[in-house]
Amino acid sequence: MSRNAKNRLLGTCLFALAILQATCGFSESATSVFPTEPGQGEQNASNLAPTSKFGGLALCDPVLVESVLPFDVEPAYPSENAPIHLDYFESADQLQNDAFLRPISIGVGYDEGFIIASEGDSTVGEAQFPYRLKINGWGQLRDTTFHSNGSNRDLNQLQLKRARVVLSGNAFSTDLSYFVQFDGRSNVADSIRILDYYFSYDVGRHLWSASPGTFGIRAGLYKMPSSLARQLSGKELQFADRSMSSIYFDVNRSLAFGLYGTVQALSKPVRWELAVFNGLVSGGAETGSSGALDNNNAFSGRVESYPTGEWGPGQLADLSHHGNLATRVGAGFATTTIDRSGSTEFSSLRTVDAGLQLVSLLPASVNSYDVAQYSVDGSMKYRGLSLTMEYYFRNISGFRGGEVADLFDHGFWLQSGIFLVPRKLELLSRWSRITGNSGTLGSVNQSSDEISGGGVWYFRDQHAKITMDATYLNGAAINSSVLDISRGDIGWLLRTQLQFSF
Repeated sequence: MSRNAKNRLLGTCLFALAILQATCGFSESATSVFPTEPGQGEQNASNLAPTSKFGGLALCDPVLVESVLPFDVEPAYPSENAPIHLDYFESADQLQNDAFLRPISIGVGYDEGFIIASEGDSTVGEAQFPYRLKINGWGQLRDTTFHSNGSNRDLNQLQLKRARVVLSGNAFSTDLSYFVQFDGRSNVADSIRILDYYFSYDVGRHLWSASPGTFGIRAGLYKMPSSLARQLSGKELQFADRSMSSIYFDVNRSLAFGLYGTVQALSKPVRWELAVFNGLVSGGAETGSSGALDNNNAFSGRVESYPTGEWGPGQLADLSHHGNLATRVGAGFATTTIDRSGSTEFSSLRTVDAGLQLVSLLPASVNSYDVAQYSVDGSMKYRGLSLTMEYYFRNISGFRGGEVADLFDHGFWLQSGIFLVPRKLELLSRWSRITGNSGTLGSVNQSSDEISGGGVWYFRDQHAKITMDATYLNGAAINSSVLDISRGDIGWLLRTQLQFSF
């Protein structure tokens, strides 16, 4: 057999060995497969096939074929069932320089989502996986029935409320993360939209070696920091959806630039976030010269802390059945000026109690006004019991172009859950109320209430569950296709929802 043929045969054998090592994980036997000089086998094998772990899972260590064997080297041809010796390399340095196999660590597995991750260039950052892609998906199929006691019509429909696909991870560095979420739902026909699209850069960790989350920047389309209800993920809700009051005082999503970080207060971390964005409830508005948005920026912020205990899994429900009291407190604000040049923003605010748009009640001469709203919230978990309350305040003032008194609305939602069977069966209750004078332009206070009860069976925590709830409305102050509530609704709303996520 010629030298070239031998080299090609040995190269083929080693290539097959590399494939087996990549797919089956031969890291543990690397010392017998890649011996060099006495005493160097373990070191060189460690360099060639380091054991990688990701999310607690031991993964294979794939390798990349760089080149063929040098033709001027006469390797020892291995006999059948004998280990392959690379003793034609004179030193470890030559092995590093001339090796036709170069290890790269790639992680593929499941860690609360399907993940593909790579270390990439070893000079980029210090974290294990500066390149990472995580794929998640979740959906909610809901059966809705509304028995109207007023002038609004009844409703009886099966609906796909949320169908989400999420791509998240890191690029170039673990300090630079991205988040992209696509959303489809049956109440907007067959359209699919980009719901979130943003990146976050952990400046403090990357530049100053500070603890993760000490100081960072965020930019893109995302949830504005303000209320607790909006920060909660839709798949973490206890009821089928958010409360009437949380939607009434909602800031929602927008295109924004923001800052975030963590400070220590009384030996406890306090998380904070600030944002400048297009306007209240402007996430789906058309930008540019369409006239949907005015030229006034909005500003919002939120602080949050966990004074006692570890909050654990479940943003609301006590899925881990806390033996010690766990608490969470927070506060937020949002403020902006809205003028008539932005049609979407100018018509976004609702009034209590009938849920009419504020623009429909204002004199036609009014061309702008100021909005400031605030929220405070507190939550607790203990032995399967969870309790959450959030209170909102909204002041509308500074009307220009007409004489209108200042308008003040406030409201809250109070929600509880108790597990009868730990991590499986949870009973729920909620009271949501909105009170204010916006519906009468400052003359008389009016109110709107929502009282709900329900239950959840968790097949696999938040990954698979079924929710059933019943809500009585005495005159809804919102118009929300997501909640299946129309303005002025009076009657019983019954919802059964199946959720699946991965």
